[in-house]
Amino acid sequence: MKNQWEERGILSAKGFISAFMHTSELEFVSLSDTDPMQGYFRRPNNVLQEMHVKNLIVSKASQFMAKRMRPGASWGTGITHLEVGTGVGTGTTQAPQPESADQTALRAPLARKAITSWTYLDANGAPTASETNVLQLTTTFNETEATGAIVEMGLFGGDATDAIGTGYMFNYKTFPVWNKASDMKLTIVWKLTF
Repeated sequence: MKNQWEERGILSAKGFISAFMHTSELEFVSLSDTDPMQGYFRRPNNVLQEMHVKNLIVSKASQFMAKRMRPGASWGTGITHLEVGTGVGTGTTQAPQPESADQTALRAPLARKAITSWTYLDANGAPTASETNVLQLTTTFNETEATGAIVEMGLFGGDATDAIGTGYMFNYKTFPVWNKASDMKLTIVWKLTF
């Protein structure tokens, strides 16, 4: 039986972002007894808006990976934060300036939050506790977080902290405006294939 993600073709896509504006709580399914963040959230009920788009790995991601993987490296961590913003660049809220691989920061950061949960995905796109080359990262902004006209988002890591402007950007994406009000939650599921 297909789950709700499979029904939308999301799990079979490579390099994909799914975002949901919703009002209900999410159900977390744990995949680890030792890491409380390893697992996934079931698709929310009461979805007000959703989108599914390909992501862009920025040029600086290569430096981030090389710095993290060099012999004897003790610098930084993996991807740890998701940031959303309101920067349209030379575009408009309905058609923001397209993303560029040269992007190193959001144009107008609005909010940053640590990754809420993570899991590996198996060859069929299903969450698994076994190590694979596909990583799914999920972040949920609650009602009072990230309210505004959101048109951009990015993943950050390395030496990133909760402070906007820290760390290395790994991915960046722009999209037509999502107006997040203070009675809505925003859940972003970012799938990375290595």
